[in-house]
Amino acid sequence: MIDKKDSDFLGQNIKGMMMVLIAQWNAEMDGARADTEFAAVRPADIRVFAQLRGRDIKLSDIHREMGFSRQAAQQAVDRLVSQDMLTVSSVPGSKRDKVVSITEKGQRWRTIAASQIRRIEARIADALGECGKEELRQGLITLMKQS
Repeated sequence: MIDKKDSDFLGQNIKGMMMVLIAQWNAEMDGARADTEFAAVRPADIRVFAQLRGRDIKLSDIHREMGFSRQAAQQAVDRLVSQDMLTVSSVPGSKRDKVVSITEKGQRWRTIAASQIRRIEARIADALGECGKEELRQGLITLMKQS
């Protein structure tokens, strides 16, 4: 049986709270797609697309960063290619490596996403203050650099 100390900790642990917020924000992003040319794109594929963060990136880096299999990453990328949001090209001098790039249509989604993310960040600033929001951003950047 779990003791009160662990129960309290698990009720307010950073990971769990971040997961709840991410789920809420993802639902908002999914809603923003509903009446657009991106409505048919799977939510999970949009999350793979978001992982690119505007970068041209090797397919192998996508699966490593997201923590799932190369096959799952390849399938998501293939679906995004079929939606004309990404292109895949070979890395010069490599028979296996592929680079994933964002298309013009993908850039249109990034514009919609940026607007939605600005709304989310405005609500964070409302809750934490502008300085608190930027401290949160810097803390997350530090954590990302360490992982």
